[in-house]
Formats: sequence, C-alpha cells, structure tokens
Amino acid sequence: MYELFILGQLMDHPMTGYQLRKALSSTVGPELTISFGALYPLLDKLAAAGTLTLAFKTVPPKRPQKLARITAAGRARFHTLMATPVAFNKQTQLTFQMKVNFLHLLTPDQQRATLREFHAFATQQLSQLATQRAHLAHNPHMVAADIQDALRVNQLQTVRAQAQADWVTAQLNQLTKE
Repeated sequence: MYELFILGQLMDHPMTGYQLRKALSSTVGPELTISFGALYPLLDKLAAAGTLTLAFKTVPPKRPQKLARITAAGRARFHTLMATPVAFNKQTQLTFQMKVNFLHLLTPDQQRATLREFHAFATQQLSQLATQRAHLAHNPHMVAADIQDALRVNQLQTVRAQAQADWVTAQLNQLTKE
C-alpha cells in the first residue's frame, strides 16, 4: 500500500521523505501516516529494487535531504499496482483512497475500472452491514442496550459506506459524460 503511494507521488515530481510523509498525511489523514522510521527503510528498499533512485539534496542551512526520483521500472511498477485488484482486508479502504488519489495518472478506461472496483467494494460493504444489522436486531445473546449501541455503530458505518458508494457512482457518471 505504501509502495503504491510513494511511486504514485513520485510520478509527478521528485520528493524528499519529509514531503512524501506530508503528502500521505494529507491523503489518508494524520492518524494513519507512516513514521520516518518506516518510511526511510521503505525508500531504501524501493531504491534497491530499482523502482526509484535516492540522492542527497543540499538546502542550506538545513542538513542534506534524501530526494527520491522514480525510475522507468518504478513507473511500470506503479501501473501494475494500480491495475492489481485490491485485496479485501483491513487496508482495503486506504488502498482505494490512494488509488483515487492517482486517477489523474490513468487513462479514462483505467479510471473507470478502478472506480468500478471501488464501487463493488462499497456495495459489498453495504450488503455486509445489512446482514450484520439483521443479525444484531434478533441476537438473543446480547442485552438490549448493547444491541442498541451496536445498531447505532452499524448505522454510522452504513451512512459512511452509502456516501462512499454515492460518491463513486457520481465519479463514474462524470467520467461517462467526458
């Protein structure tokens, strides 16, 4: 997931580790950002794999900064990651947010494919939440107060998932008009 984000960010222009971390925070929120202790080893790993290069950039009076620049292999890897179906796990939502962040780097057909996959995910979420709601409403193993609280959380999750599905639908409709 972070590999996709780093390569996508570098598609537009070279960036320092600090800039990459700030961009990630802007995309996924400050609570889900990557630590420098994880970011710099990942940059080194991607450089070793040949998907980016690292060079020191001197900006007086600051200390030298590592500047990452994507390679041709990195561009190819980025497009492979964007075309790879998203696995359904705890990172699915974040991965789709990252993919949406890079739609401008894709052809209209690739954009539609990415958004259709995202829509399928949102629809699946809504279906799972409806099933969960039905089980909660008639769960003999829970006390009434716990059921009510769980139904409130389910309602919040449903509103979020519905808003997401509606947003993706609007994006697909916009692409169809263009």
